[in-house]
Amino acid sequence: MEYQSAAAAATRDLQRMLDQLSHRHPQLPRLAITGIFDEPTLEAVMIFQRDFGLPVTGVVDHASWYAIVEAYLEDLLHYGPPSPLQVLPHGEFSTPAGDSSHPVQVAQTLFCSLGSLVSNFAPCETDRRNLGPTQENLMRLQQLSGLPATGELNRATWEFLIRLYHMYVLRDVRSRTS
Repeated sequence: MEYQSAAAAATRDLQRMLDQLSHRHPQLPRLAITGIFDEPTLEAVMIFQRDFGLPVTGVVDHASWYAIVEAYLEDLLHYGPPSPLQVLPHGEFSTPAGDSSHPVQVAQTLFCSLGSLVSNFAPCETDRRNLGPTQENLMRLQQLSGLPATGELNRATWEFLIRLYHMYVLRDVRSRTS
């Protein structure tokens, strides 16, 4: 049983990598991630081997595996989903009004991006200080989100700020590039 689950996990990894590569290499078939080394998976392996200069055996030996991994990692570097940016530390976090922190500077940058698309936020400097327009923007966001309007940057306020950024800024960027 343990061998079967390890083999299925390895096959799922193989299918995931080959499927990612199929976005940039249209000769590779799109694969369902099943964990079963089925006919489409065999076909994808053989096409990969042919197109990447490996012996076409359909067997995923060390050379084939590492070539697939290398191609997959290269593809992810340029075309895969971006790594998430962790700004706030794990656990409880806040920057009270009047204090400064690097997360406040990131929040200020997000407010600057949102300011051109949403009229509720005042222009602010990116100076790391939770004062003036930054504090006002945080309080406005907290009011709009139903949070206590303390003006501090905390985890709950950060979550709403990120949602707004995704909703307005990233959607706007995607619509202009499509």
